[in-house]
Amino acid sequence: MQFVDNVKLKGHVCVRVLDAVSGAELYREEKSNLVCIGARQAITRLISQATTPDDYEETKIWAIYAGTGSTSPDVNDTTLDVVAFKKACDQPFSVNLSTGEIECQMTIESGEGNGYTYQEIGLFSRGNNDDPTAVGITGVLMYARQLHGQLEKTSSISIEYTWRFQILS
Repeated sequence: MQFVDNVKLKGHVCVRVLDAVSGAELYREEKSNLVCIGARQAITRLISQATTPDDYEETKIWAIYAGTGSTSPDVNDTTLDVVAFKKACDQPFSVNLSTGEIECQMTIESGEGNGYTYQEIGLFSRGNNDDPTAVGITGVLMYARQLHGQLEKTSSISIEYTWRFQILS
């Protein structure tokens, strides 16, 4: 029996660039994304009898990382090519149990992450620390990864990432 064949994971990401003063939308890009092996590992850990007490905390969707790499996403990716910015998603997430959808958001504010040209993003689990920028974090899993158009980050803009992740059957 291949139970896993009946469960599908789907991701969709929206990238918006907003004017730091007016809040006006300057750019928008939406696309489906590749769900990575970390999502499958997290679900397996959570429903298995081999689960450790920390699995629930460590495998929670927690942060969005932005980077400068350009390599096409692959299902076996475990991190971004070049991580330049990490931030925990805004709390609380939007969760719809009947559709199996989770929506989370993270914004690189006008005073954050300047001086980089972002073009890759990833959705990550918590690992063993609430602060995704802490040194020595272990147990982090990448749920999904996507490339987007090059966005040169300056203090005159903010970049908003909204990620929808869904478990389908």
